[in-house]
Amino acid sequence: MNLHLITDLVVRLSRTGAGAWVMWFMVLLSIVSVAVMIERLIFFTTHKDNVRGVAAELNTLLLAGDYAAAKKLLENAKGFETRVLLAALDGAHLGKNGVQELALSAQKMERLRFERGLAFLGTVGNNAPFVGLFGTVLEIVAALFELGTQSGGNVGAGAVMSTLSAALAATAVGLVVAIPAVAVFNYFTRRLKTLQTGAEALVHVLLAHMKDLPTASSSKH
Repeated sequence: MNLHLITDLVVRLSRTGAGAWVMWFMVLLSIVSVAVMIERLIFFTTHKDNVRGVAAELNTLLLAGDYAAAKKLLENAKGFETRVLLAALDGAHLGKNGVQELALSAQKMERLRFERGLAFLGTVGNNAPFVGLFGTVLEIVAALFELGTQSGGNVGAGAVMSTLSAALAATAVGLVVAIPAVAVFNYFTRRLKTLQTGAEALVHVLLAHMKDLPTASSSKH
């Protein structure tokens, strides 16, 4: 394709007001990002349990060998750690290996619930500045074309600076959208790692009280 044709297409696109559409797209991304942030904050806040208290009660119940009471303790579990522990308790009769496998499976399932929406925030945080820069480029191309076609090319420096400053607004909006998205994404990612560590700690409490069940091979001897 001819290079001049591509250039002409870009200029035509910029003159159709595409830069303004990019700005509106950034505003839409900002609204959706804020909605996801609020939804995730509510979800993380309402899906948590007192892990320290659960660990202490669980230790007492397991010392007494009361697995039924331990399951009852976790019946209304909402948190990441306690739901993983409940899944592990369901496989207590399978021995330590079974408990560990069920705990790993439950962790992966819980991560899917807690990670919902975070990929969107990460994508917005990484790409919003580039989208804003794209809008800026389109605005600058359109502005320079209009300035260049004015009569005699006599354009004051003030007019040029005013046009360029308005075009740079798209980049500023892109950064405004990206920075909170990245910050919140990192915050929830860190919280998720903490939840996973807590789940592993509770499962180890359970494993510490379990005795290895005889394997099929050992039971033959």
